[in-house]
Amino acid sequence: MLTLHKSAGDGASAGLLAKLVSPLQESWKRLVNIGVHQELTEWQGKRVRLLNGISSVTIAIYAGYVVVFFNSPDWLTFRICLAGVFLNLPPLVLNYYRRYDASAYYCVLSVTLLCSFIAVARRYNGVEYYLISNSIVAMLFFRRFWKILLLFLLNVAAYFAVRYAMQYVKPFLYVQDSAYFYNANVLLFFMTLFFVVSYFRAENFRQEQLLSQKNETLGQSLEHLQNTQAQLVQQEKLASLGALTAGIAHEIQNPLNFVDNFSEVGMELVEELREELAREPISEKRRHIITVLLDDLAQSQKKVNEHADRAGNIVRGMLLHSRTSRGERQPTDLNALADEYLRLAYHGLRAKHKDFNATLTTDFDLQLGPVTVVVEDISRVLLNLFTNAFYAIHKKASQLPPSAYKPTVSVSTQRAVKGVLLRVRDNGTGIPLEVIDKIFHPFFTTKPPGEGTGLGLSLSYDIITKGHGGTLTVNSGAGEYSEFTIWLPESRVP
Repeated sequence: MLTLHKSAGDGASAGLLAKLVSPLQESWKRLVNIGVHQELTEWQGKRVRLLNGISSVTIAIYAGYVVVFFNSPDWLTFRICLAGVFLNLPPLVLNYYRRYDASAYYCVLSVTLLCSFIAVARRYNGVEYYLISNSIVAMLFFRRFWKILLLFLLNVAAYFAVRYAMQYVKPFLYVQDSAYFYNANVLLFFMTLFFVVSYFRAENFRQEQLLSQKNETLGQSLEHLQNTQAQLVQQEKLASLGALTAGIAHEIQNPLNFVDNFSEVGMELVEELREELAREPISEKRRHIITVLLDDLAQSQKKVNEHADRAGNIVRGMLLHSRTSRGERQPTDLNALADEYLRLAYHGLRAKHKDFNATLTTDFDLQLGPVTVVVEDISRVLLNLFTNAFYAIHKKASQLPPSAYKPTVSVSTQRAVKGVLLRVRDNGTGIPLEVIDKIFHPFFTTKPPGEGTGLGLSLSYDIITKGHGGTLTVNSGAGEYSEFTIWLPESRVP
C-alpha cells in the first residue's frame, strides 16, 4: 500500500503562497465590484465588472510601463504611459457614481481617440490596430444594435482615417529607439482580439448550458403538470363513480335491511309455531308433517338471513370503496406503522383461533427516514395485506400437520430507485396463476363465499396507485407463497 506524506516545508510554502495571493484576490474583487449593487440585472452587473476589469488591467499595464521608463531617456514614452494611467481612471469613478452608460462610452471612445492620436503622432507604433479590436468591444457594453453599429463604424472610420493621415503627417512624437513598440502593440492587439472572442464564446456556451438546464426544468415541470392533471381527471372520475356507487349502495342497503330483519322475524315466528304446535291435540302423523314443514321454513329463513348478511357486507365494502379520503399527507415512520399493523392483524387472528401460532419476520431499513403518506389510507392497506397473509397461512396450517409446516409472515422495507419499497410475504396457500391477473379487480376474491367481499385488494390498489402515485404488485407460487410489493415514489419521500 502506497502512502503519500506531505512534508512540513510544502505546507509552509503553500501557507505563505496563500497569504501572498489572498490580499491580491481581495483587492481584485473590490476593484471589479466598484459600483455593483443588488438592483442591477445579471447582464448589467456583468457589464460593470467587465468595465472595471478592463480599466484596472489597462491601468496596471500603463503603470508597468511607467516603472520601466522611469529612469529611461525615453521621457516621451514615460509621459504617454503616465497619461494612460490617469486616462483610464474615469470608468472606475463613473461606475462608482453609477453612471454606467457614460463609463461604457468613455471606455470605447477614449481608446478610439487615444489610439488614433498616438498612431498618427508616432506612425510606426502599431497602435492603430487597436481600433479594429475596439470596434467589436462595444458589443460587450451595449445591447441596442444602433449603438453597437454606431461605435463600430466610428472605429472603422478612425482606422482608415489614421492610415490615410499617416501618409501626410510627419511623426512628431517619434523616438528613434522606440520602434520596437510596433511588434509589442501588434501582439497585444491579437491578444485583445483573442480574449474578446474567447469571452463571447464562453458566454455563448454558458447561455447554451443555462438554456438547456431551463429547458430540462421546464420539461420536468410540464411532465409533472401533465401527471397532476391526469391524476386530477382520474380523481374526478373516481369521485363521480364513487358518488354513483354510494348512491346505489345506500338504495340497496334499505331493502336489504328489511330482508335481513324479516328473515330474523321469520325464524322467531317458526319457533313460536313450534311452541303452539306442541300444545295442539293433533295426530302424530300430522304433527310430523307440520314439523318437517317448519324445519324447511326455518332452514329457508336461516339461508335468507345468511345471504342478507353477506350482501350487507358487500354493500358496506362498496361504501368503503367509494369513500373519498380527506386525510392529509404527513411524514410517517413507515417501519413503525408496518410493525404496529403486523402485530394487530396477528393478534386479531389469534383472538379467533387461540391455538394458532406463526413466525413474524421483519427486515426494516433503519435508514429509511420519514415517508410522506396519508396514514389512515396506508394503515388500511397494510391491515388488509397482513390479514390476507395470515388467512393464507392459517388455511394452509389447517391442511398440514404441525410438524410439516411452519407458518411465516415476513415484512421488509428498503430504499429503492426514486422511492421506497415495502414487501409483505407469506408461505401460505399462494394464488393460482390463472387468477393472479384478476386479483386487484373489484369483487374478485379467492376466498370461499361468505369469507370475503373482493374489495380489500381493489381498495388497496387504488390507495397506492391513484392516491399516492405508487405501484402495488404481486408475485406468487400456487401452494407455496405470496408476496405483495408496495412502491412509493420519491416525490412522496422528502
